[in-house]
Amino acid sequence: MDVLAICGSPRKNMTTHSVLKAVLEGTGRSSEILWPAFMKIGYCVGCLKCKNETPGKCWQDDDMTMAIEKMFEAKALVIASPTYFGNVPGPLKNFFDRSIPTNYSGKGEKWEGAHDHGTRPFKDRPAVMLCVSGGADHEHTADNIRRVLAYYEYSITGEFSEAMAGAVITKEDFTDIYNELFELGKSLDKAIR
Repeated sequence: MDVLAICGSPRKNMTTHSVLKAVLEGTGRSSEILWPAFMKIGYCVGCLKCKNETPGKCWQDDDMTMAIEKMFEAKALVIASPTYFGNVPGPLKNFFDRSIPTNYSGKGEKWEGAHDHGTRPFKDRPAVMLCVSGGADHEHTADNIRRVLAYYEYSITGEFSEAMAGAVITKEDFTDIYNELFELGKSLDKAIR
């Protein structure tokens, strides 16, 4: 699998999913979509056992164990999210929180910040972020995802942030938008190469 996609929507075959599919088609690469809303993921309790006791591994043995393995395997990341109250939906935020053991895996360069926040195993890997809303606040959602990607030091190669009013994007019905998203996928493919 070349591209790991995280679809933050709890609704399959709707706007967020359709936007994501167009980008993945544009990459022309093998990909997999993870859906945090349908995964068994406990909440991060901030215990830092993943740092201090079992480096790189959370004590909770749930679907995040598999998800983290896929994050390491993938050459690139795509995050797609709807907008819920100016932010990502809860299951996606939970996914982000629970991905913290990656920083204590010992893989990648040491983080350059003032505190010991481990390493950055995904530094400079390409990423695309996709944020949609029914009508507003998608830029707030985009800002939050941008912060997460910056924390992990992914290289953001493309962004799409739009009010979509529930549109399901297909090549036939929304040709211009589909083509824009497809091109984002092509750019991601180029960044992987």
